[in-house]
Amino acid sequence: MYRPLFTEDPNKLFTAYRIIGTKWTIHILCALSQGPKRFGEIFESIPSISEMILSRRLKGLQHDHLVKRTILTLPTQIIYELTPKGAALATFIPCLMDWDTKFQNDTTGRNKDDY
Repeated sequence: MYRPLFTEDPNKLFTAYRIIGTKWTIHILCALSQGPKRFGEIFESIPSISEMILSRRLKGLQHDHLVKRTILTLPTQIIYELTPKGAALATFIPCLMDWDTKFQNDTTGRNKDDY
């Protein structure tokens, strides 16, 4: 029998959605899950994102304590990396990719093993 997962505290679901439901967030988490990167490296790894939007999303992820911004000197560089909280959230990305691989050719919403 189906039992909703969010009956205890629906606000937890909305909090998670507020963070990951924002366009480009998953792309940024995915890029940073491969290690610390400079702004330009993140920008190059995400096709179609503008520099302004990337900057806004990074600031938002810093505000949510998912991304850490570090300024290195000599030469001056700004490095972005996932915090432990951000890394924990990014662990679901491979699951989403596996889901897409499994169902990418399915337009009915059913798994081929369901027949």
